[in-house]
Amino acid sequence: MKLLNKTTMNELFEKFTPTNGNIIAETACGHEGDTKKLKKLIDCVVESECQIIKFQIFKTSERAIEGHKEWKIFSKLELNDKEWEEHVAYAKNKGLYVFADVYGYESFSLAEKLNVDGYKIHSEDLLNTQFILEVCQSRKIVFIGVGGGKRKEIVELVNEIINCDPLSNVVLMTGVQTFPTPIDAHSINEVTDLINKYGKFNVKVGFSDHVDGSLQEAFILPIMAFTAGAGVVEKHITLDREDKWIDYHSALSFTDFKIFIKQIKLLCSLLKNVGEMNDYEKSYRKMFKKSPAFSDNFDKGHILKNGDIAFIKDVENSIPVSSHSLIGKKIRIDVKKNQLIRSNIVETKIGAIIVARCNSSRLPNKAITKIDGKESITLVIDRIKRCNEVDQIILATTKEKIDDQLVNIAIREGIKYYRGPTENVALRYAETVEAFNLDHFVRITGDATLCDNEMIDKAIVSHLHASCDVTFMKNMPFGTHKEIVSAGAIKTIIETATIPDNTEYLEYYLENDRNFNVNYVSSGYSFDQTLRMTLDYKEDLEFFTKIYSYFNKVNPNFSLGDALDWLNKNKDVSHINCHMTQKNPKNLNLDISLKI
Repeated sequence: MKLLNKTTMNELFEKFTPTNGNIIAETACGHEGDTKKLKKLIDCVVESECQIIKFQIFKTSERAIEGHKEWKIFSKLELNDKEWEEHVAYAKNKGLYVFADVYGYESFSLAEKLNVDGYKIHSEDLLNTQFILEVCQSRKIVFIGVGGGKRKEIVELVNEIINCDPLSNVVLMTGVQTFPTPIDAHSINEVTDLINKYGKFNVKVGFSDHVDGSLQEAFILPIMAFTAGAGVVEKHITLDREDKWIDYHSALSFTDFKIFIKQIKLLCSLLKNVGEMNDYEKSYRKMFKKSPAFSDNFDKGHILKNGDIAFIKDVENSIPVSSHSLIGKKIRIDVKKNQLIRSNIVETKIGAIIVARCNSSRLPNKAITKIDGKESITLVIDRIKRCNEVDQIILATTKEKIDDQLVNIAIREGIKYYRGPTENVALRYAETVEAFNLDHFVRITGDATLCDNEMIDKAIVSHLHASCDVTFMKNMPFGTHKEIVSAGAIKTIIETATIPDNTEYLEYYLENDRNFNVNYVSSGYSFDQTLRMTLDYKEDLEFFTKIYSYFNKVNPNFSLGDALDWLNKNKDVSHINCHMTQKNPKNLNLDISLKI
């Protein structure tokens, strides 16, 4: 559980996720109508480091009929307005979020005056739609008990809430209470089921745990609920179970509650999204993974077949190359038995794929816009032609009629071309790789007007030596960093991306060593970190025009390094477009996970 800083209710609502492990300490009527006992319970919650407490604020008339046996029970448990005012303030001053069970308009009105942080409506009021809607209109977080509720009742209520106020912060709470509730009366799958049905409405789901507090399962069930996706779990607390205060049946004693909160903090953190490999996993991989090696001496030109490859331990190296990717490859040099097999030892085909189309939104027709007499896409092609490590250059464009002119440029410049999907750029890369039978490719965008052939060559050499899936360039001006990607990596993304439309942001899939073997190569350049070298706006066009106009007169074969040196001395040029902003996918909360 991450500690919740005092914040707005909307922000608190967003923190109701499994990884945060939010626990509501439910006092219920465990105070037995004694304010001294209630204060002790509040102190227990504070000491446990749980940050949310919930009280049952009610008037006896809201919970029982006069003359009925329950009237006598609840009348002894009811606290007056002054007592609630004192203890709600006490809990808030201790730094707790205070929520209140309310059972009718009187208790709701009192709780509003006390300025509690949110409410819970018992499932006994599930059909009291107008009351629930009024509580939701408080603009606070509202927990709604759905235990024992029919699905028709739940869906109709949710629809009413959404229609009335789609911004309501509602949490549906599963679970029933039968003092205590048998284990088999709980349903963890109900949490997942409700999330699947109502999550799309920004409705969250929680779990009200009422299992016998003396059982080991009292610790286990909440973790199971969080694992199923619960954003919050309600857990009863009492001072000492041996005292048998009212509502103790499903409560944990103070000592156990503290242990429980520590377990939740530790274990719920493990529910975070799968990210990059942690240090332990990296150490494990380095310790145990075998590397491919030649099973015998072979001459240059030998084509690898089954039996030619052995896997051995090497304390210094871990070569992440599978045997199936090596079978059928021709060896480039003479090799010896047990020599490790790196990608640069076998013949590979490396293509530079330039993706471009004319129908760009920010700067229309930028690919064919001329910069000092040449189309911008031609400038990109010219620079890639300088690469020594690239076997083939391919312009990957769309099948749209408007892009015929790009195909004509590719033919004129003597390079290959491929026409693929318009919007799905990643798929266009993948199809180009397959069409030209590439083993690896350099990912180049058509707006990379000053891409660096020297760093591309350096990256390819490093990529093949490391025998990895992707190589990233570091210490490069914005717009000039390119990636070297294996055919297997792009194929994996296309086939397994959870949301294919998000593959536009390829680098965020690739730069995750949970998914791929990642390699880095860094430049030695010195430059202003605000420098922007990509063609998206008219300011960018002016920036590049200044650079090319100058160098075409003094040094037409200028390198990126030459341009950076000149820009360091000509700040007026480098500042032309440095204020322009680029959409940052990291701020879009995109799902860039793979189904593997």
